[in-house]
Amino acid sequence: MTQIFSLAVFCGLLWMLPSPATAQAPGGAAARQDANMESLTQGEALIRTGQLEKAEEKFNEVLKRDPKNVAALVWLGEISLSRRDLPKAEAYAQRAERANSNHAPVHTLLGSIYEQRKDSQKAEIEFKKAVIIDPSYLPGRLLLGRRYLADGRTEQALEQYREAAKSAPDNKSARDNLVMAYLQTGRAVDALSEVKAMVLKWPKDPALRNTLGALYGRNGDSTRATQEFQEALKLDPNFAPAYLNMGDNYVVLNDRPNALENYVRAGQLSPNLAEAHWKAGDLYLAGRKIDEAIAAYQRALLADPNALIPTINLARVYSEERPDLKQALNLAQRAQKLAPDDWYVVDVLGWVQYQLGKTDEAVRLLEKATRAEPQAARPRYHLGMAYLKQGKKAAAGVELRQAVALAPNLPQRAEIDKLLDELPR
Repeated sequence: MTQIFSLAVFCGLLWMLPSPATAQAPGGAAARQDANMESLTQGEALIRTGQLEKAEEKFNEVLKRDPKNVAALVWLGEISLSRRDLPKAEAYAQRAERANSNHAPVHTLLGSIYEQRKDSQKAEIEFKKAVIIDPSYLPGRLLLGRRYLADGRTEQALEQYREAAKSAPDNKSARDNLVMAYLQTGRAVDALSEVKAMVLKWPKDPALRNTLGALYGRNGDSTRATQEFQEALKLDPNFAPAYLNMGDNYVVLNDRPNALENYVRAGQLSPNLAEAHWKAGDLYLAGRKIDEAIAAYQRALLADPNALIPTINLARVYSEERPDLKQALNLAQRAQKLAPDDWYVVDVLGWVQYQLGKTDEAVRLLEKATRAEPQAARPRYHLGMAYLKQGKKAAAGVELRQAVALAPNLPQRAEIDKLLDELPR
């Protein structure tokens, strides 16, 4: 749902036409208005290409000529908000509201600022104002829908997304957001129906074919999923997301070679697609191709340094497969910052601490991991070994027996059986 926020900031729907009175201004006023329109248009184009500083210059040019120009004030507020400079964003929003309180983009900007300040009640009030002022203004409805979703008001949220899609049936972003809302609220059938309708309207869009394939896959129809991914690739042979989803589909079919081939292809076409790299890494690791797995995880982290899965899996590789405990600790601690309560992350970090000889810290972490996921054998095995190192033989026996009961085929089974023969029951 974060895409909805970026839509409100950068989709161009904040564009504001001049009022009839201003548009008909004579002489020098008309010339200034033409100059303002030109600068606003140029600024919006710069925003679309990510050139925020240059866009900022254009909007400031407008304010020099017209300090109460609401369009420029709102755009500058949105730019400040995108930089998380809330005081500056709020100052621009307040100036815009004083200049024209009856303008929908002013209130979506204010609402977004309140959301960043964690004041959901005030945010909702502002988004509602935007919808009342202009029911056809898409960001107002989309942001209000997101607000309702965050509060668990599913039907109210869907009403806003449906109204947005209804008021702009030719706007893909509005309909994409409706699909996301359906999926987030468990309405997979409705999502599938909407995407089918979108494919009929835009049959040459590979992204829509890819989405349709993903939805078929989600519903367990691998055959139709494959067909749609192939259609996407016919439309655009270099469309990396289709290769990524094709890889997922092959994993479901337990066809690892074809899955790996598609993940690798996706990563080659789109080096910044971190998910393709780490999924290839997972398959390399499962196939005991450790060097290839390390390289794939490293590519994933180059694409996204905050990606949790390659961070923690690479930590595990350096802990167990290619021992480098310094790197393992660094990666596991980074992962813990990203997901402090994830049992697998806590388990890997706990085992690294065990290997480093920090047994008490290892026990603390491994006990946390087993509490978080009591049915996981791995942290129980690790906790048993840590208890054994502390001299707690009875507690170690309990954990090791539980580990083999949960996973009789644990790779460490022979070692565990030997230890259990020597431990009290």
